[in-house]
Amino acid sequence: MTAAFYRDYIADLRSRIDDLHTDPESYQTYVLSMELLAQRNLVSYSLTRQRGQTDSLFYRRDTTNDQGAQMQQQTAFKLFAGFFGLGQFLASSGRTGGLAENGFAETLTADWEYPTCAVHFSYRKKGQPETSSMKMLFVGLNGDADADTYERMLGRQDLLVQDRPFSSSVLWEWK
Repeated sequence: MTAAFYRDYIADLRSRIDDLHTDPESYQTYVLSMELLAQRNLVSYSLTRQRGQTDSLFYRRDTTNDQGAQMQQQTAFKLFAGFFGLGQFLASSGRTGGLAENGFAETLTADWEYPTCAVHFSYRKKGQPETSSMKMLFVGLNGDADADTYERMLGRQDLLVQDRPFSSSVLWEWK
């Protein structure tokens, strides 16, 4: 196994997201955008607070027929909480290996066997001088053994983060 594990990172990320949900008034600004791709469905979750204005959008889209529907925030949040509760995570390097969008999604999900979750979270808490931000794409797995199996099956080490901390022009850990 050469890909970097991200279970500890996800635990920290989940804690920060939970804090935003329990105490949004302690944040001066925030942008939380998450997209979960699982079982040929895309669930999008977006919360924004900029210049005192708050906006949100939660929806599900079936990727097979492009049918979409808005969702309640709590329903969508539970789906992401389920993803974050998995046993292990790998991260995409942001390289597509020349694959088009659909081909990349099918490859990264191993033909829809594994869920993926893109997260962009940027925030500044009240009283903090700087903004913290991250943008990553994770593959959810049941545990370490499942991660090993997934990586061997994928056969494309260039698509996965090998070393941490990770930063590129497209994806980055906390900065």
